[in-house]
Amino acid sequence: MRNCLTPRSIPWPVPKPHWFMILLGYLLLAAAVLLLLHCAAAQRPAPAPDLKAKAQAGDPAAQVQVGMQYAFATPHNIPEAMNWIQKAADQGYADGQYRLGGLYDVGVSPENPVEGIKWYTLAAAQGHKDAQYRLGQMYEQGRGTEINLAEAAAWYEKAAKQGRPEAQYKAGEMYEAGTGVAQDYSAAMKWFLAAAQQKRPEAEFEVGKMYEQGMGVAVNKPKAIEWYQKSLSDGNPLAKDAIRALQQP
Repeated sequence: MRNCLTPRSIPWPVPKPHWFMILLGYLLLAAAVLLLLHCAAAQRPAPAPDLKAKAQAGDPAAQVQVGMQYAFATPHNIPEAMNWIQKAADQGYADGQYRLGGLYDVGVSPENPVEGIKWYTLAAAQGHKDAQYRLGQMYEQGRGTEINLAEAAAWYEKAAKQGRPEAQYKAGEMYEAGTGVAQDYSAAMKWFLAAAQQKRPEAEFEVGKMYEQGMGVAVNKPKAIEWYQKSLSDGNPLAKDAIRALQQP
């Protein structure tokens, strides 16, 4: 019998899944790009020879710089970072003590906030404002020590007096609420304003609130709106509702 095939019985070829091949190509390309980025990061150059030479000669600032380069390298080399920063800290170099405290606090695994607070305290005693601010956080949160709000407020204010805006804001909060210090709206306004003048949106909002409610200053709604608008412009969406409420007849 003659082998006749009807059109219906012809075994048409199954279409190739072109979309799948395209997707696979994109995925392979993305993987290749990620691999190149990883390799480029992994090949980050070692500390410059002159910087390394200074560190080896005992320069504490150079030792900290070398240590931080190891800390931020890809992959991180925390043991080598700590080795160099420890050298600076052991010389009494305040920034080295602060950086070493930070590595013990959040850089090592497991974290060791007790050792961290020890080094923060040494740096803070030398007037290192970042260490003072971090000590305020440690005492407020009970990290590496027991919660001590009076100690937290004291360290925040020390850092605030040196111009650290986050510390100025925290000092304002402590005085406003009477946390760790006697409640004092005038002092709260002073520190909120100091931070607001450095364009901290949360502080700008608080200054607006103080003017709106007459806390530490006379009620002044135009001033309140002005500061709320600054807070909104600097990225605080909560200020929008505050402005709308004050502009209602």
